[in-house]
Amino acid sequence: MTINTNHSSALAPVDFRPMLWANWMALRNGDLSLVEEILAPTVAAHLPATADGPEHLDGRQALVGWLSARHDRHPDARLTVGVGPIIGPDLIAGRWTRTDDGGDGPIGAHRRVDGTACGVDIIRIDGDRIAEYWGHDDSYQLERCLAYSAA
Repeated sequence: MTINTNHSSALAPVDFRPMLWANWMALRNGDLSLVEEILAPTVAAHLPATADGPEHLDGRQALVGWLSARHDRHPDARLTVGVGPIIGPDLIAGRWTRTDDGGDGPIGAHRRVDGTACGVDIIRIDGDRIAEYWGHDDSYQLERCLAYSAA
């Protein structure tokens, strides 16, 4: 409940979007208990281009499979929000930093060394759930540039 400072007895509505963003970050960090609560069944995901990973996913099950695979590959990796959430009427965005111990390597590439990576998530909401997700990971672009320059 939000406290109404104008001393009216009317309740002010609570904005659910900051909590939706916090739950999205928790899901990205491996908390699968939030899947049905925050993802629309028909959620669409637009992912960074990788050597062998998908660039588009349709449906809750496909997105959860992708998130689970990333978490399984890097169980100690954690995302922390650096900027945001920036909240619009139906969009929420934020920049995150991922700390990682290396794991078995990123999707579609060689073993990644210990370190950090940054990226941006943008989510579109419909009702009270995430209907669409766009992801950007700076490290994928860097890896593509390094691979190109090495060729």
